[in-house]
Amino acid sequence: MPTPRLINAALETVPDRRRSRVLLTVLLAVSLVLALATALAQSAVARASTRLSTPTSIQVRAFSDPSLIARLSGAPAASIPTVLAGAGDTFLVEVTLTKNGDGAAYKTDQTVTFSASGPGQITPGTATIPQGVTRSVFPVSYSAAAADVRVTATVGRGKSALVGTGTAFRVEKVLRWVSGDDPALTTGNVGSDGDGCAVVDATNPMCAKILLPVGATSDLALSLGPCSAADSCRGGGLVTQLIANLRGADGNLYDRSHPATMVILCDKTVCGNAGVPHFTALWSQNATGALATVPACAAKGVIDAELTFCTDYRSSKRDGAGDLHLYVLFLADVRGAI
Repeated sequence: MPTPRLINAALETVPDRRRSRVLLTVLLAVSLVLALATALAQSAVARASTRLSTPTSIQVRAFSDPSLIARLSGAPAASIPTVLAGAGDTFLVEVTLTKNGDGAAYKTDQTVTFSASGPGQITPGTATIPQGVTRSVFPVSYSAAAADVRVTATVGRGKSALVGTGTAFRVEKVLRWVSGDDPALTTGNVGSDGDGCAVVDATNPMCAKILLPVGATSDLALSLGPCSAADSCRGGGLVTQLIANLRGADGNLYDRSHPATMVILCDKTVCGNAGVPHFTALWSQNATGALATVPACAAKGVIDAELTFCTDYRSSKRDGAGDLHLYVLFLADVRGAI
């Protein structure tokens, strides 16, 4: 492209009467070069846009912020649910756009609408998927405790709308984080209700206290939530979940002679009218596993050699109000109910 200096030099060698004509010719040439460059750039952008495949399907995945799960470093992977959240807590929803199994994207920003199964509401209800993006992650929350929540994402309307639903997960009634060296763990005064099980009544019929005599190596996630319809919990029963790293440098922090303890408190309106031995704890050491019957311990305060958990009926009792206190001894992360 001619520079101003070259143009001026060229004009100096031309008679005055022709300078204006030469200048006009040069300027026209410059304009043509600029127009051609602009057209080529626009054409390249257009070609890039046409290479984007329009999505024909949408996948949805809910999960917890990895920085939150990092607080449980060292805990058994099978004990950590994909979503670890209480009612109103933030978790993440990933929306992936595809066509024939490959990543795809819209050429303009799109609104995605969120909905969820169960008794609660998901917030926010809408978000924006940017143009040209195949995968987007959005922070959301769910307003109520539920044992089976599925998030649905919808893009577009009518017959052309894309709809995807994620897999089911739990939202707890209460999720509490406790430091692994909290002194209250060593005295059994940490409750899954976030308040030391201060109130156990017909409205709040079940709670659990945790006794970890030497604490935990990581932070501890302790939750209280609804029982799945697939499990045979007592009517109104709630599930306590404990997730933490219970291993030390030399192996497990707890052994069969020195176990960890969960004391499940059950109000008399749910666990009344029968002797303590008639009640059975339900247990799982998997975040999504079915709750199974807990066997009885052969001796007080000790887990049998062939077991990893058992109900200590010799320590279990009813209190002065008639509420049941069922002692379950264990070695690793658990979900427990009655």
